[in-house]
Amino acid sequence: MPKTKTDWNTIYVDLSPKLLGICRRYIADLQTAEDLLQDSFILAMQKSHQLKDEKALFGWLKTIVVNNALQYLRSSCKETFVSTEISEIPELLIEMNNSDTEKNHVLTYDFTREELLKSIDSLPLHHRSVFNLYFIDNNSHQEIAKLLGINVNTSKSHLLRAKKSVQKYLLNNFVNQNTPKKNNKITQLFIFLGLGGLMWAQTFQSKFADFKITPSSNFSIPDDISFNTVSFSGSTKNFQKKLIITATLLITLIISIVAFEENKAIKQPISKNESSSKNEIKNGLNNNSSKAEANKITNVQNEEFTKINLKQETENQKTVAKAILSKETKLHSKDSAIIAPKKVIVVKKVIQRDTIFIEREN
Repeated sequence: MPKTKTDWNTIYVDLSPKLLGICRRYIADLQTAEDLLQDSFILAMQKSHQLKDEKALFGWLKTIVVNNALQYLRSSCKETFVSTEISEIPELLIEMNNSDTEKNHVLTYDFTREELLKSIDSLPLHHRSVFNLYFIDNNSHQEIAKLLGINVNTSKSHLLRAKKSVQKYLLNNFVNQNTPKKNNKITQLFIFLGLGGLMWAQTFQSKFADFKITPSSNFSIPDDISFNTVSFSGSTKNFQKKLIITATLLITLIISIVAFEENKAIKQPISKNESSSKNEIKNGLNNNSSKAEANKITNVQNEEFTKINLKQETENQKTVAKAILSKETKLHSKDSAIIAPKKVIVVKKVIQRDTIFIEREN
């Protein structure tokens, strides 16, 4: 199938066998299943604008086919798709906790795909829908409840009843002495570990993974529906644009993170240097203030010592002056008979700023 442009006839030829096999699991009548497949492709043509990616084409068509099959079953037997009655809930809990349902497990035998398909066909329509959706198409009970318009407990109850019916049908119709068996130890181990449901899913999914049925007729397009081609070139461009935008945003984010980390690494040493400088200045100021106070105290002490020294020197000077006067007085009294000329003796001593004058008179 071309990657850029193709028509619906080519799509139908390529994908219809596998899609018909899916529809056949839900619809036992093959002709009805083919009609539903044709209707599904017509609906897909009308809604082709919703498809944007070529890779999603098969999944998108499968969803349409399954929904059409479920809608057909719902319209065929409305009374089967009802909510769980109160009496069903205790039975559901008993079934879930009853280990006897897994004794002599039917999946220890290796059944063919045709045998498994017949066991599915034997189920009531509402049980068949839940069985297919859960074990083969891998839907959860919440998703099944939404698709079928039932609640979750109803979906669980239908599944347990379907399992019991399938097991009974296979044991009664296909198990004999010649029926091949799987590795019984592995099966028993899965059952012992509570993984019986996983074995059911693996068994049926593996058997129906490549289930294909070639339609008996070609795809017929009604006259009132225009035949259009499906182009995915636009979706490819959109995908490329999204990829480029995503890559650009990612690169921008990485660059921003790297720049932020570098700025953070640069700011940390600066802040440390600033704090150390502040501490040094603070310590310097403290040291300067301490030195100023010490100098101030020293100056005060020096001034006190200077005053004391001046006072002491002044006292000494006075003592010397008195001694000289007393000596001169004695000499004058001894030599009073001798007339001598007046003589002035000046004793001058400069001690810093003080000057002492001593005068003797005859």
